Amino acid sequence: MTEDTDPRPYLVITVLLDSSARPAEVSRSHGDAYERSLNASQGQEIAGVELVELPIAAPVFKALRQPLAVPGDAVGLYDVFPLASHLKPEFRKIAGQFLAAEALWTLEEQGLLGGVPVNVKLEVPKGWQTDPKDIHQHLVSEGALDLTESGIETYKAIKTAWDSPS
Repeated sequence: MTEDTDPRPYLVITVLLDSSARPAEVSRSHGDAYERSLNASQGQEIAGVELVELPIAAPVFKALRQPLAVPGDAVGLYDVFPLASHLKPEFRKIAGQFLAAEALWTLEEQGLLGGVPVNVKLEVPKGWQTDPKDIHQHLVSEGALDLTESGIETYKAIKTAWDSPS
């Protein structure tokens, strides 16, 4: 990282989205997530915020409900992650999708999805392979998570507020 690198984190709100959800439900849910991120980042210096969807099959979303205590009316599972502010805008979507997919793959590996097969389609930039190891390597080489110490501390404060009950 250079001395003139913007120390602020760029936030991505990721959503594991029930692919069978109705558009109106999705819009309302996304609005709630944006509001939650604004509240969580209040008073913090951030470089920006963006919502990134990772659509998942309805059976996979249904399998997530029990282990994660997802309410019956939820159409998405949201989380917030930091990206380096210098990451090129065209790589933010794949970075967010990859972070969301990693969380899903971890749940699958832990056997928390009851054997429901997980198959996600990541929207990779032109010229990239779809293999997760290849995607990871590209994101590392682009410095997607090269955060400054102050950026890390800012993200920790935001994540704590994000995870706190309203």
